[in-house]
Amino acid sequence: MSRPHHPHGPAGDVVTVITYCAAQRAKELGAGEVPETLRAELEYQPRLGRLVRTGAEGGQRIELYSTRIEGNPAVNVVHAFAPAPPWPPTVRIAAVVPEDLPAPHREPVGVMRAATEATSRGYCWSCIGRCR
Repeated sequence: MSRPHHPHGPAGDVVTVITYCAAQRAKELGAGEVPETLRAELEYQPRLGRLVRTGAEGGQRIELYSTRIEGNPAVNVVHAFAPAPPWPPTVRIAAVVPEDLPAPHREPVGVMRAATEATSRGYCWSCIGRCR
């Protein structure tokens, strides 16, 4: 079975998944189709978006990216990309965060904070983005 033509070329062997929490949060925000649409695009461009942070776990490099998706509502999606080797390249859509303009009286809310919180909680690569 062949894949349809994509403007960025053929898809690689990138495994792309959506975490349960990201899918649920997108539904809560009224953006339920966003993770699946982004998942299809990430098969072709796993480094899509703005690089937020890099790290390593067990010798595996992990890169966190943020992508702003316009719409009603506008959301930021955080995904983690683990390039090969030793495993096949893997992308996990880990978080969906509402686009929230920071008010002067409170701490800025956004993707960087969501990504930092996910990694500071000690999530390993296999469970990044899972519910508490």
